[in-house]
Amino acid sequence: MSIAWRDHIETSRLWLRCPQPGDGDALYLAVQESLTALRQWPDSLPWAQKPQTPDRAEDYCQSCFGAFVLGLSWPMLMIDKATGTLLGSVGFHRMDPAVPEFELGYWCRTSAHGRGLMSEAVVALSDAALACVPSVRLVCRVDERNTASCRVVEKSHYRFVRSVIETPQADRPALAVRFYERLSVPHTVQLA
Repeated sequence: MSIAWRDHIETSRLWLRCPQPGDGDALYLAVQESLTALRQWPDSLPWAQKPQTPDRAEDYCQSCFGAFVLGLSWPMLMIDKATGTLLGSVGFHRMDPAVPEFELGYWCRTSAHGRGLMSEAVVALSDAALACVPSVRLVCRVDERNTASCRVVEKSHYRFVRSVIETPQADRPALAVRFYERLSVPHTVQLA
């Protein structure tokens, strides 16, 4: 499936745009501000558990740009239109065009919490995905203890599908996970 993803999306308060080479310093600052909060969710945000550096953030931006150009994922940075501040990231990182199914991931800078910006970004990107591929199933997997994240997807027109207790792994105990989906057309394929 070859799709021309939009490289930027405008909302009332945000620019969503593909990470570019040179965005690493701004991304590093946003992550550093938010690292304590991000590290609460190791299953959802395993990258946040690793040491963070400006070089690692720049490598991430460059690899995201490459993945976007190749159509392997659809990462977007959230930029405040009023200040130009990088506020977080939203994107479809696991994309299976055969199903078709795209898995949503996101995080928001701590100082931007509680303003509805994450929901605004999720709605905009999800709407764009459904406009590009109307038959796609958009899915989101959320640690059920992360009530703020559950509220984001629920406010963003995703519907709760089910809760699952995932088996313990070597690096984590059993985990209760909530699965959400957003569709534009009926599907018969079940979530895995």
